[in-house]
Amino acid sequence: MDPHRLDEVKDALVRAGITGPHRSHSRSNMLAKIEALVAGEPEDAFGLPGAAGRSVEEVLGFVSSLTGCSAAVDRRDGHDDIDPDRTIAGLLAAGRRLAREAARGASLVAATGHPTGMLETYGRIVDAYRDAGGKVLRPREGEALPLGRGHCEVRYVGGVGCLADWGALKHTHSAAYMEALLEADPRPDIVLGDHGFVGAALARGIPAVAVMDINDPALAVAWGEGRDVVIVPMDDNRPPALYEPAWTLIAEVIAGG
Repeated sequence: MDPHRLDEVKDALVRAGITGPHRSHSRSNMLAKIEALVAGEPEDAFGLPGAAGRSVEEVLGFVSSLTGCSAAVDRRDGHDDIDPDRTIAGLLAAGRRLAREAARGASLVAATGHPTGMLETYGRIVDAYRDAGGKVLRPREGEALPLGRGHCEVRYVGGVGCLADWGALKHTHSAAYMEALLEADPRPDIVLGDHGFVGAALARGIPAVAVMDINDPALAVAWGEGRDVVIVPMDDNRPPALYEPAWTLIAEVIAGG
């Protein structure tokens, strides 16, 4: 792809706070998430079994390799950075993987635990995937799920599943909702998403394209273990319209095959 085009996207994403200096989470928050993960906190594991018992240094090394953040365990002050070049590389890799899957007519489930940030982005990518020949599934659409308190369902908006309590879309890290979706047939060939929606898929051997924020270390461990996942490192909760350069780039790569 034209280097000038990639520089244009990179500059726009840095200005938006999606990559580069991180605006949403402090360095201490990121390290606290790693510490909770290696201590066995289920909410931070995203349904993946491989992190408990690992060292903080090892998990931080995976996160650093993917994001470019500091690998120094004793550095806790301030905010961290996501390397913009790693974000661009992740976007291109995501587009190429989805293009290959769409070309063979593979089935996709898209779902997000961060609808305030990623819903529109995934919806635009779903449109490009479908236009390129891929199939988009909506497992258990309209079903109430026996999980948690009150009404619980995965509601699809623009082809993207979100945890919903009737009309309210909810933030979640839990893998339980994707686990419920994967009880339905047919299973998807690939998943697009984040948090526990990706973790549950990877735990069952389903490949994924995942957005990973700097404080989502379970996905970094999955990558470090060699699971079949393409990681796009970027902030997952900026205002939705700011992601337009990211989704446009992925859509261009999918359309180009």
